Amino acid sequence: MYATLGDVNFEFLNSFSDFEETHSAVFAKHDVLAGRPRLQAMGNDLTTVRFGVGLHWKLGNPDTAYKGLIQAKEAQQAVSLVFGSGRFVGWWVIERVTCRTLKQDGNGRTAARELDVELTEFVGDPNNPLDTPGILSGQNPLLSLLPESVQGAISKVADAVETGVRIYNQVEQGINDVQNLISQAQALKNDPLAMFGLVGDALSLSGSMLGSLNALPEIGQWFGNLSGAVDFLSYAAQAASDVRNAVGIIQSGFDSGSWGDWLAAGASLFDSAGGSIANAAAGAESLTAWLAVRKDGA
Repeated sequence: MYATLGDVNFEFLNSFSDFEETHSAVFAKHDVLAGRPRLQAMGNDLTTVRFGVGLHWKLGNPDTAYKGLIQAKEAQQAVSLVFGSGRFVGWWVIERVTCRTLKQDGNGRTAARELDVELTEFVGDPNNPLDTPGILSGQNPLLSLLPESVQGAISKVADAVETGVRIYNQVEQGINDVQNLISQAQALKNDPLAMFGLVGDALSLSGSMLGSLNALPEIGQWFGNLSGAVDFLSYAAQAASDVRNAVGIIQSGFDSGSWGDWLAAGASLFDSAGGSIANAAAGAESLTAWLAVRKDGA
């Protein structure tokens, strides 16, 4: 976890792109008949903070932090800012949230956005100060946000999630590449040498991709009850089954050395695998959020 502002969590991959603090003092200016005005110190002004955040669907749901910040602003209540190291920065009110939508999909859903958030220091009643949030026995207060099933093995869980999401991204790209190779091969049935060359490349890439997918069940055992884990692993397993069957069909056709319906059948299975990987996107987004957990558990 990179930081938390009230109930809004910022993950390492969706961390602040910039962070600016402004500290100022207040002076009263008194005009005089001759000479320059005199200044009288009136104390310190409230500290202000401005930070930027870039949100992208591959790094987590781009609406989660945005909606959480809007709700916190609407509530007009003081919220705490705590960094992942456990450093408590203080209590703040959200004065302004500026959002720029950078990318949308074909259905108008937000794929990427940038946020600028402006905070003002909240002092409150000096005789009845707000409690410092969640810092007990020197433990990182953000670790309490994790499910109990993973609190005792933060480093291994973070490594597993990082590996799982990396495999997801590799497989997503790999399926697209194999589909393109098969499409090119199908257009070259009158040029067997070139066609079988492309099929061989597709088989090589598929074998590497299948090896990664086959490793996911063991890696996924560390996910515990993290949000999105069940759907992610389920859809990934379906994709692995489709890729395995596609490789078997295409390999048999390739070994036969003759043109046939085997390439179209393999292409259909890769289309199905692509659909399963697309369905795993929501789970991958949720899992990616946990990559912010520090590897040393601090």
